[in-house]
Amino acid sequence: MKHHEFKMIYRASRHLLLLACTSALFGQVDVLTANYDNNRTNANLGEFILNTSNLNPTQFGKLHTFPVDGEVYAQPLYVHSVSVPGKGNLNLLIVATMHDSVYAFDADAKKSTAPVWKVNFGTSVNPHDFDLAPDPKALPLGFSYDDILNEIGILSTPVIDRATRTIYVVHYAYGNDSQNPKTYAYYLHALDLATGQEKFNGPVLVQATVTGRGWGGQDVVTSGEYGFNAAWQLQRPGLLLLNGIVYLGFGSHGDLSPWHGWLLGYRADNLQQAAVFNTTPNGAAAAIWQGGRGLAADNAGNIYLATGNGNYDGTQAWAQSVLRLSVDGGVSVTDYFTPDEWNPLNMNDTDVGSSGPVLIPGTNLLYSIGKDGELFVLDRGNLGHQSSMNGQVVQHFQAAAPGISMEQEEKSSFVFNTALWARAAGPILYLWPQSSHPQPVPLTLHSFQMAKDIFDTKPFSTNVTDQFPNPRFGMSLSAYGSLPETGILWTTTSTTRQLPAPAILHAFDALDLTQELWNSDMDKGGRDTLGNFVKFANPTIANGKVFVPTASGEVVVYGLLPGVPGIDTVVNSAGLQGSAIAPGELISIFGGSIGPAQGTAGIVNPAGGRIPSSLGSAKVTFDDKPAALLYAGPNQINAVAPFSIAGKSSVKMTIATPDGKMFNRTLSVANVAPAIFTRDSSGSGQGSIVNLRDASPNSAGNPAARGHAVSIFVTGMGVTTPAGSDGHVAISKQRQQVSSAVTVTIGGQTAEVVYQGTAPGLVNGVMEMDVRIPANIQAGSSVPVTLMVGDTPAQNTVTVAVK
Repeated sequence: MKHHEFKMIYRASRHLLLLACTSALFGQVDVLTANYDNNRTNANLGEFILNTSNLNPTQFGKLHTFPVDGEVYAQPLYVHSVSVPGKGNLNLLIVATMHDSVYAFDADAKKSTAPVWKVNFGTSVNPHDFDLAPDPKALPLGFSYDDILNEIGILSTPVIDRATRTIYVVHYAYGNDSQNPKTYAYYLHALDLATGQEKFNGPVLVQATVTGRGWGGQDVVTSGEYGFNAAWQLQRPGLLLLNGIVYLGFGSHGDLSPWHGWLLGYRADNLQQAAVFNTTPNGAAAAIWQGGRGLAADNAGNIYLATGNGNYDGTQAWAQSVLRLSVDGGVSVTDYFTPDEWNPLNMNDTDVGSSGPVLIPGTNLLYSIGKDGELFVLDRGNLGHQSSMNGQVVQHFQAAAPGISMEQEEKSSFVFNTALWARAAGPILYLWPQSSHPQPVPLTLHSFQMAKDIFDTKPFSTNVTDQFPNPRFGMSLSAYGSLPETGILWTTTSTTRQLPAPAILHAFDALDLTQELWNSDMDKGGRDTLGNFVKFANPTIANGKVFVPTASGEVVVYGLLPGVPGIDTVVNSAGLQGSAIAPGELISIFGGSIGPAQGTAGIVNPAGGRIPSSLGSAKVTFDDKPAALLYAGPNQINAVAPFSIAGKSSVKMTIATPDGKMFNRTLSVANVAPAIFTRDSSGSGQGSIVNLRDASPNSAGNPAARGHAVSIFVTGMGVTTPAGSDGHVAISKQRQQVSSAVTVTIGGQTAEVVYQGTAPGLVNGVMEMDVRIPANIQAGSSVPVTLMVGDTPAQNTVTVAVK
């Protein structure tokens, strides 16, 4: 390489080191649907900020609230980086209320604040419209309807299509019949994510007809058909967006007849009806309610749901069953499972569908557990139909209250919610059941681990200390993949069975439930109190914050308290994701009071010098081995993991602060943890890429030609041959190979790697990869670039501009 070419590349690539010294943005996770994903696991496995070390009353607590106009039953949704007119890019929290309103808040607000936008759909429905008078034919004792106390508006969790920036939401209202004010209607809306304005000809009235006889004369049947009647149906399950169709599930108002289970589909692009399914077209009931859990769906486009009490015949009546539905050419049942004891369950209103099926990631299995607490593991390809003693299923056992009799089981209301941590070492299922017959008896919070597609029937972990009388808990799991120290089980409980009642948010170590790390009543000064309890309402954990719905007209926001000394999180400086670290990886450590008051950058000596291991009297060691420091400030330190951590499974990282404090964190170690640097330090978008032909930064205004080479800068590649030296700055290019094959794709095609090794002017641990852009890819300003090291993909996908 000629000297002037080296100088240009050196100047261009030095920009990378400056990026590593600036404040990084966290990698972002979206929560676009109920229960976090279409598997309905209730788990966010991209949470790397909160962990078992910082979940304590000193570091974690209530930050503020977002006030709203009603109770919040729907799970709040989170969308990162939305372009809002006049406000720039914001991370938005979407909140729907029972007062028929939808709010968008700035999720990063530091204090209670007005919404970015709000829409209201009108008057909500009074639940006392559905009070029952004494009627021996209906229920032996008349009662005041108390499934919902104050108003019914938006009950289910909306769903967001990020690609079209659209929120789909269903609201309940009174109908337009002036002669009869007690008519009811549901409307489906498509709202613009950035403004709240209606889209796609919305809203549309939810209506449908089905061929059948209906419920023994209670449905109005005309010419062999009867219609969807909003007076008898409750839209409870979270909405499902699947292959361009939005699906809505309906159950009952406290089993007021005549109700059915309805599943209705609407095209996402124009809100025209695309599918109608009724669980009992010639019979009664079989609600789809699932404790609010969303309708599950697999990658093949099948829908999975579970039903409540009603008629069952295995052909057209589907009460007390788990169903697999095909949506090709309409909705139809393609497989089902019905427990052998469905009829006793039916007689006691012990719904199979009280919590909804959950698809177990990485397997072809699902689990289903109803009020009775019997856990069924089912093969999605062969659900098993009905068979004596349920011997046809993969597994079944009493998970809520082992040892009870079948008669007791059939009369119990144990389970309404679950969570699943899909860990590499075996998925873990979480339950917090309670018995309700003859008197409410709190049972224990516990978990079961799966191995080889079977759950160990002995609990994996149990908490016998925390006891609460209401079984309708909210429940969510946060973790970063399978990292043990990141697993947190979040639950909301009420202090009394009767509502309204105060709520408590709990955080448990997900691997050791005996360890309650924090709860909202721990601070005796009342700093963290939550508000009133909402049944089945799951907390939303996203990017270091916990957003908790309440019945007190607010969403409460919890997170790491500002200004509290300590380590918050550790991420890859390029991908900005938290994971196991690799030898030589550039990492960014975030926290409070961890470095000098004034930010200080490590001095770079382009003549082959070393990066210092102390900045402003702050030091970082890994098992007592000093790390090179690129930057140190009060809330962030950027360091290079020593190569000596190779071969270890974990390492103790210690920060020695300028004022003499010591903060420790145990980190998992991986052979490689690759990530590509980006131009704006966001972890995504335009890569920090140089056009090799003239050593100029690649951009939309300066694209690289097809067939030409570009330089891509990466970290987390692990030990190389020849080995890198800790803290040394490369003076020239030196070829280095990693232990596994490296594959780069550009525009979906494999790119030739012509060089991988040291990057002149940059610290060892940053590798330069010169790759040739495939000659026949499609040009564009944002062509995707991916990196694979052996079987390990880079933490991020970036883009390159190609002409």
